[in-house]
Amino acid sequence: MALTQFNEWEPTLGPVNGLMQQEPRIFAHDAKLIVIGAINNSDANHGLKMSAAGTGYVVNEKITLTTGTNTGAAIGDRAVVKVLAIGAGGVITDYEVLTVGAKYLVGDTANQVGSSGGAGTGFQSTVTNIDIPNTQQRGCCIYVGDVTTTGSKLSLILESATHNGTAGTGYTALTEVEFEGTLAGGVYPFLIKQLVYVAQGAEKVIALY
Repeated sequence: MALTQFNEWEPTLGPVNGLMQQEPRIFAHDAKLIVIGAINNSDANHGLKMSAAGTGYVVNEKITLTTGTNTGAAIGDRAVVKVLAIGAGGVITDYEVLTVGAKYLVGDTANQVGSSGGAGTGFQSTVTNIDIPNTQQRGCCIYVGDVTTTGSKLSLILESATHNGTAGTGYTALTEVEFEGTLAGGVYPFLIKQLVYVAQGAEKVIALY
């Protein structure tokens, strides 16, 4: 009996509307704690738009940025940028977000307030993206590890939302969906891009990829 040779089928990612099982995230292969208002350094422009490149920098210099403006922001939540390349006069030509910080909002200024490993000055930028990292193509599911407030809620921006740079989350207010009755130890099969701060929000929420 002759055997028929089958070619492997290589799936490609596309819209999930009506295709619930396309790359399902309920079977996680990675997990990361969600930090609300952390700069999304997986975004195309590092989650920051540089508005002034400064002068006098050296490669590998670390620049501490302004504190964010979201609720409860403190000095310890500040992001740090690392200089990757410079031009004439120590002008920054490339950088990365080394420490993503917390409690930033889209539209926040993120200017230099200090540096180490060099003496550059003048770096200025604006926060452009605070989505959960690596959710540009597919959202992630979430696990709620702790609920400390009665009536805890989840305020989420789902995968279908379109980022348009609106101040705050980067999305229009109509895209935020609030789920009440959050339970500790629950796994929620929503494909989300962002967890939004609410006063009665769940704590220790983990992204499942």
